[in-house]
Amino acid sequence: VYGIEVEQLLRDRVHVDPDELAALKASIQSRGQQTPVEVMDLGDGVYGLISGWRRLKALKELFHETGQVEFATVLAMVKPMETAAESYVAMVEENEIRADLSFYERARLASEAAKLGIYPDSATAVRELFASGSRARRSKINTFVRLYEALGGDLTFPTYIPERLGLALVKAIEGDPAVAKRLSRTLQSETFENYDQERRAIEA
Repeated sequence: VYGIEVEQLLRDRVHVDPDELAALKASIQSRGQQTPVEVMDLGDGVYGLISGWRRLKALKELFHETGQVEFATVLAMVKPMETAAESYVAMVEENEIRADLSFYERARLASEAAKLGIYPDSATAVRELFASGSRARRSKINTFVRLYEALGGDLTFPTYIPERLGLALVKAIEGDPAVAKRLSRTLQSETFENYDQERRAIEA
């Protein structure tokens, strides 16, 4: 599990629900790893993770907690990848099927992939990464890209922002640039212990 490079791709998942991770760990403990992770061969015996981040994290935690050798290795499928874009699409497709990513997490990935030069711009990144989604879904992700780029560094619980509030925030920000500055000042000046507190501050 420690021989796989996790950070060669910008991960699309920002938040992992502790209860979901605990359930996955319990399943692996009782039944073993049922589904392989997907990796690419980086050469010299090093493999880069494409998909299966939660499974790998669960195995690492189990090995750390128990010391049992059965959790020290991971069942993996090696996939040939010609380009970085192919790797990102493979990661997204796997998580779109298996995991309920937030609009914010999808938007963050598209924005950062464009900044890394993997795609010429965020709109292209959204179109290519989420090609299997509907046009309406891609439109919402593009809207959340604008939210991420305006306030991403200031939000404490960004993955909890629901679709309706996120869309309303972007509409307000684009209608009056001063709104983004006021929100940024508010978010930076306060400490939020949970999303409900942050949401109330945003709505106010």
